[in-house]
Amino acid sequence: MLRLLVIPLTLILMVCGSLSAVADIYRWVDDNGNIQFSDRPASGKKSETIEIDTTRNSYGGGDVLNRQSDLLDRYQKQDQQAQKNKQQAALEKENQKRLKSKCLRAKDQLARYERGSLYTLDEQGERIYYSEEKRTQKIEAYRKSINTNCK
Repeated sequence: MLRLLVIPLTLILMVCGSLSAVADIYRWVDDNGNIQFSDRPASGKKSETIEIDTTRNSYGGGDVLNRQSDLLDRYQKQDQQAQKNKQQAALEKENQKRLKSKCLRAKDQLARYERGSLYTLDEQGERIYYSEEKRTQKIEAYRKSINTNCK
């Protein structure tokens, strides 16, 4: 009688076990920039769901080492791309800061030249005033600089 129950129970367990053979793994980046994995999503963090098919494991064949290697390669490529994107964003931010500085400097200089005649100092400390032609050239140069750097 016990043998008659063992076979159906074994079949039921096998069917139930295969239904839960797909597990969700969550991947996120912590506050220190480290990649974390868990079976539960991180609270307060943006988590990426990674589905792992557990039906193909080392006991069932399925070339596990190759799949793990491929998965690792894929994550490394994603991480490298994320790092490149981060570096590109930092460069872009620095470039915007530099352009803003040039823009402000050009606007300031333009305002000075448009107010009136300007001068430079020679070796003896004497003022040498710009000619109207030189002043007009400087004004045009600063306007071009503003058009280039102030967007």
